[in-house]
Amino acid sequence: MAPSILSQSVAVLARATYAVHVEDSLSLAARRMRENGGGIIALIRDGRYAGAITERSLAEALAKGMEPLDQAIKAQDVADLRIASYITGAEALRLFSELAVPALVVVDERGHVMGVLSPSDLYPRTMVPPRPPMIGGMATPFGVYLTTGVVRAGASDLALVTTGMMLCCILLGTAVASDQFANWVVLKGMNVNVASTLATVMQFGLFGLVMRFLPIAKIHAAEHKTIHAIERGEELSLEVVRRMPRIHPRCGTNFAVGAAIFLTIATSVLIPIEEIRVVVALLTTLIFWRPLGALVQKYITTAPPKDKHLRMGIRSGEELLAKFADAHVVMPTLGQRIYASGLLHVALGSTIISAVAYLVARALHVDWV
Repeated sequence: MAPSILSQSVAVLARATYAVHVEDSLSLAARRMRENGGGIIALIRDGRYAGAITERSLAEALAKGMEPLDQAIKAQDVADLRIASYITGAEALRLFSELAVPALVVVDERGHVMGVLSPSDLYPRTMVPPRPPMIGGMATPFGVYLTTGVVRAGASDLALVTTGMMLCCILLGTAVASDQFANWVVLKGMNVNVASTLATVMQFGLFGLVMRFLPIAKIHAAEHKTIHAIERGEELSLEVVRRMPRIHPRCGTNFAVGAAIFLTIATSVLIPIEEIRVVVALLTTLIFWRPLGALVQKYITTAPPKDKHLRMGIRSGEELLAKFADAHVVMPTLGQRIYASGLLHVALGSTIISAVAYLVARALHVDWV
């Protein structure tokens, strides 16, 4: 905690407050306390401090059967909850520990009420930059990419393209490996349909294994942690971002899992009637896409990041907030949102690798499926 805060007088640290006269009603005192916040309201007589009502004393008054129109002073807390305006924050902290109360009333030397002080007022006041309503992002081999749909920060367009290239390489590599496995087991006498199913499972397994142990999984986790910190209004410090969850409900992994669930069931031959198959696929997807997506995020597409990965996310987050504060437009158009999402860049990278692979396969006279 910053020493400069505790060394200041409570007159500087106090917040503005309502006050009620001793002859006012309990109903008015309760209403003012709700509006005031902090669980306390000052009582005044002839403009000077005469006591205080707290949530505790108000509850005791209600328990004793006092009526809403009874005088407010009947609910006065027995403790003297005033603190002189010249007292330091450090002394106020000691009083909070001794009295175990949510707030104190700050008064000047003549007893005039100046405000109220809560323990939260003893924490440093930091300027929080404007926060975007929603943030998207993506992990790339070269760092964290973040966007509000209008402003973009972190990894470059080229980095987004390389993400698509990398994913396509992994998919092609695992597809070749799983196809070779399927051909081998068929030669050993296994049924073709069973071998095809095993190859599909193997491809998913290999893809997940490769993704899990690549650095991009740690960068992906850093992206999630940074977004959580920004959306919660937290400071983008290493200590805070490190504590954030690495699972995010809007992660594209969830949507990919949902699509996989739907397509797997909708194209299954186990349910012969197409209409029932589609309904079952839809219901199953709606129930399981988020829970299964969270599991896939936890065990496949993200991994516990190191501090160097978190710093990537923090740098991107700070850049994004700085650009957002200077932006003239907050809400993006549909076109802006699609372009800023990075999906077009990823698709371009994937297309490049697919085209190269196709040309290589043609040159080597290898069947391309």
